[in-house]
Amino acid sequence: MEMRQIVCLTGLVALLTCVASADIVNGSFETGDFTGWRTDDIGGFCQVVAGGTHGQWMARLTLEGRYLPDDGGYRFAPASTMLYQYPVDIPADAMYLLFDAWVEGDSYAIASFTEDHLVEVTAAYPTQYAIDLTGIRGLSLELDFLGRDTDVGENYAYLDNVRFTDVPEPGTFGLCLTGILALWTVCRKR
Repeated sequence: MEMRQIVCLTGLVALLTCVASADIVNGSFETGDFTGWRTDDIGGFCQVVAGGTHGQWMARLTLEGRYLPDDGGYRFAPASTMLYQYPVDIPADAMYLLFDAWVEGDSYAIASFTEDHLVEVTAAYPTQYAIDLTGIRGLSLELDFLGRDTDVGENYAYLDNVRFTDVPEPGTFGLCLTGILALWTVCRKR
């Protein structure tokens, strides 16, 4: 291979990396366990189970709210279960955190980095959600996925395919595209 071809190939690879994607550790739970994740269970538990929207596995939060005795009556004690990762290094060029989630029974879930960067999950079927990363790009934060129920019995929240999107700003994308086209033209004119 000629030196000119090697330089062209190296340049193309370098330019293509400007639109590469970054991922959450084990974001689709394809290890079959919670590698990269931590759990916190209060009245429920977390499992990796078969199924999901991407691959063979997904996370399921089982929520078991119940009634507790209270001054001669009963009061509802909701269950909460949380999956989280810390630290999560948010790529400086990531625009959104995308994930697939849904709930079953009388429950809801919240995915969040901060109070201003959260999404509530209420869909009863697999749905793609997005957290806008404006203002927190480049930071190391905790990513939380909290399931909570609103009635007794077994209720569920599901999570799968958690990932960042690297949609470059129009100026960056245009610059990368121009560079790729210029290198392609130079390499073609041997």
